[in-house]
Order: sequence, then structure tokens, then C-alpha cells
Amino acid sequence: MNNADLYNKSNIQQKTGALQYLREYYDVIQWKKNSLVLDIGCGDGSVTSNVIKKSIPYCKTVIGCDVNEDMIRFANEHYSSESVQFTVFDIAGDLPDALQERFHHAFSFFVIHWVQQQENAFRNIYNLLQKDGDCLATFVGQAVFYDALRELAKRKKWKIWLKDTEKFISPYHDSSNPEKQLREMLDKIGFSFIEIHYKRLSFEYESAELFQEAIKALTPFKIPEDIFDEYLDELFEEMQRIDFEVYKFKKSTSEWVHNFHMFVLYIKK
Repeated sequence: MNNADLYNKSNIQQKTGALQYLREYYDVIQWKKNSLVLDIGCGDGSVTSNVIKKSIPYCKTVIGCDVNEDMIRFANEHYSSESVQFTVFDIAGDLPDALQERFHHAFSFFVIHWVQQQENAFRNIYNLLQKDGDCLATFVGQAVFYDALRELAKRKKWKIWLKDTEKFISPYHDSSNPEKQLREMLDKIGFSFIEIHYKRLSFEYESAELFQEAIKALTPFKIPEDIFDEYLDELFEEMQRIDFEVYKFKKSTSEWVHNFHMFVLYIKK
């Protein structure tokens, strides 16, 4: 996820999903007045400002955090305001004392699967929240995209570019019971309420161009521009093969479909 401008133009899946789950949990969340809200992995800031801030009642301030300095720079240039702020912060890193028990609500949409140190991240979320604070998060568990990356990384043509592939694969992708793995970790940390839904989803893009831009914006590898289209073609071909042969997904009327399993998580301190 290296291009903030491209991500801003192509993150329709993130925006759509964030709005959907904020609506679904609107009556579940006990909204606090004059609340301080954290958006974990805010990326370009568009979801923070245009979806989260506008969806939350009684919200005083939303702070978006991300480990990517370029994303935060873009967010501050385009989306910061008196009530929306952005800062560089690694959710799996050391937690500053100033952030301890500061937030009433936390949100994270389609981000936490990028974090390999899952227990560190969720322990930090626990410590960031005030007493009775809560967190709503969605993140990928298993996805054909990861299998396709692994296959391409074995090929002589691509292995020089697809280095450290495992660092970018969800920690739950190879789990025989992802839901149990997550619940046991959250119990250990001490969350008082844990609700987990693990869903198989398909997101259909309207065109090949939108699908390609979305994948390109999320690609963490520095593949040269002159061979990037070739990389995308082989990646899509491999994704479709694995979808049908391994996961037995029914073929869609559109070939520009991303099939994956996703966590919808709601937890309270």
C-alpha cells in the first residue's frame, strides 16, 4: 500500500464495507457523548473523515492513525479539520503513555490482517480504550489473493520482486480454526465482551480497471511499472484458477471478483 493517491481513488471496497458495518452496529454500540474516537489504519483518511466521522453521533474528535507516513501526509493535506486529526502510529508498536485509556470508541476497517503481531495490536487496542470502551473491526482471515501471491512468488520471473511474501499474508490464512484462534487471544488479553462473525464474502468490481487499481493500490511490492500489467494478468489468472479448483467458488457473471473470508469483530473492554 505505497501510493496514497491511487489508494484514495480505488478503495471502494473499504468505504463500502465501513459504511455497511457502521450501520449494522449503530444500535449495538453504546455511543458516548463528546467521544474521542480512534480509526486504526486510516490510510488516506477518506474513510475516517467521510464515513466514520459522519456516522458517529456525539463525536467530538476522530484521530486516524497509520504506520505509513505517506498516507498520513496525504490524509493531513486532504482530510484534516478541527475535529479530524491524523498521526503516524504503529498499532503493534510501543504505546505512548499519552494514549493510554484515552478513547471511547475504536474502529478499524480492512487493516488488521496486515499486522503480523496480532496479540501486540489487540493488547494495545485494549489499553487505548477507556473502561467500557469498544472496538468494531473488520479484517481478512483467508483469501485467494494470498494463495495466488504464494504461487507467483515461486516462479522465477517474479520471485526477485515478491520478496518476504509471508509478511503480507494474514496471520489467520493458514489456520484450521481462525475464529477459535482469535477468540482465545482476545480472552487472554482480557476483553469483557467478544462477538466474532467469520464470513465468506465476494466483492464484485464494476470493471477490470477498478479491480486492477484496487489490487495495485494494495500491492506492497516494488514491481517495475513496465512489467506491472503482466504481473496483474498472471495474478488474476492464478486467483481465478484457485477460486474454482481449490475453494470451489461458483463462477461469477463477472470475472472481476475478489473472494475472501472476513472477520467482523466487536469487542468491549
